[in-house]
Amino acid sequence: MRDDYPVPDYVPMAATGLTDAERWPLLTDGGRVMLDRLRNHPHAPHYNHACGDRLTAASLGRLKSYKDTLQDGYHGWTSTQEPPWVDELIERVYSTVPRYRRRSRPARLTEVPTIGRHDLLSQADQHVPDDADLSDLIIYNTSGSRGAAARVPMSAEFSALDLPVIEHVLAGFGVVFSGGPSQVSLVNVYSQPVAYQFASVMSYLDGAGLVKINLHPDGWTRPEDRVSFLDDLAPEVYTGNPISLSALAELPLKHQPKAVLSGAMTLSDTVRRRLAERFRCPVVDLYGITESGLIAWRDHDVHRIVPRRLYVEILDEAGRRCEPGVAGEITVTCGENPMLPLLRYRTGDHAALDWRYGPVLVGLDGRAPVVFRGADGVTVNSIEVTHILSPLGLVAWQLHQGSDGALSLSVHETGAPDPDTIATALTSLMGNLPLKVTLENLARDAKPQRYTSDLT
Repeated sequence: MRDDYPVPDYVPMAATGLTDAERWPLLTDGGRVMLDRLRNHPHAPHYNHACGDRLTAASLGRLKSYKDTLQDGYHGWTSTQEPPWVDELIERVYSTVPRYRRRSRPARLTEVPTIGRHDLLSQADQHVPDDADLSDLIIYNTSGSRGAAARVPMSAEFSALDLPVIEHVLAGFGVVFSGGPSQVSLVNVYSQPVAYQFASVMSYLDGAGLVKINLHPDGWTRPEDRVSFLDDLAPEVYTGNPISLSALAELPLKHQPKAVLSGAMTLSDTVRRRLAERFRCPVVDLYGITESGLIAWRDHDVHRIVPRRLYVEILDEAGRRCEPGVAGEITVTCGENPMLPLLRYRTGDHAALDWRYGPVLVGLDGRAPVVFRGADGVTVNSIEVTHILSPLGLVAWQLHQGSDGALSLSVHETGAPDPDTIATALTSLMGNLPLKVTLENLARDAKPQRYTSDLT
């Protein structure tokens, strides 16, 4: 077993499931040169994984056409009308998906029962259509940030769908990929004890380089190799979560990217501004889930929903639709993953739906709000805690209230003020409760859960 690999009892690269020709059916001579450069770079990290896009000419053509449909900016639905493709998706799912085909087809979407992560955990195979091309099947293991981890089936084409969506979002910030086999277009950064590290190329961007790295020093021959490697690659765009991007900002990098994309965790305005000042480029906050792909991006005080064939409902605990502006659980309907068409999938995340030149999510803050008890016995919503702590510039935190009412707050150490300053801010909201504040490295959790309580 290697301690630098996230799967126990697995020896990295000991058994290769695919050849390079199978990983990249469209690999060009230029792409091969880029791949060799990344693999054999003198300052490269300790790669422990191999991954290709598996795109065919047909799938690449569909992805290029998909990008054109996004430029229209048409969602196909309004605050009072579902998109026209919903009925067709319901018919297809109830005809071909094992979980549904033994049931009567509902007349409308609101009669379709909702599903959630537990359904994928217990019977993922029952959600794969009978007519799906299993030769194109990919199984993605989620991180479990919204509960227990799940195995999500998808196709290679769907896995690459984020690329045209990212292009669409970045275009709104005046950012365009150069691409091509001489350019590294994307570097995905992690900063945690163990993580996958691999080099790849993207057929969608004409052979441009893609690297996934872990900034933890244990993943490199020498800590200084991180800067040498990244500055030499000069990537167009960095992607990561607020913890890993904050760690990236601490490195003495000279290269300036075109943009930085943040996802997986809530990005505070303070941290976003700090990253924007450090890298001197747009910092874009993305929201999405593995099961359906990217859903929205941050535009000032709201998250604009991507104009995909994706429909969003906001439901209360009883499964009823919330009125515009009323917060509830984000529930998605999407048929773009041929291995996992979704009807009313509860994401576990919460926000309100509103309309500002199209559908937007308001107050998106991840998981369901947690209710705490203040010193005077009054309930305090976790959203109020977020409002108090966010201005302090904290990258990430975990607040827990024990059964005795005592509070423990763990704060990610990078860029954090002293514990007394943090304690003063939280006490101003919660009152004089027993409180312990610690600064530590929260990167040990891929996506730290912000709020928990033994009182709820």
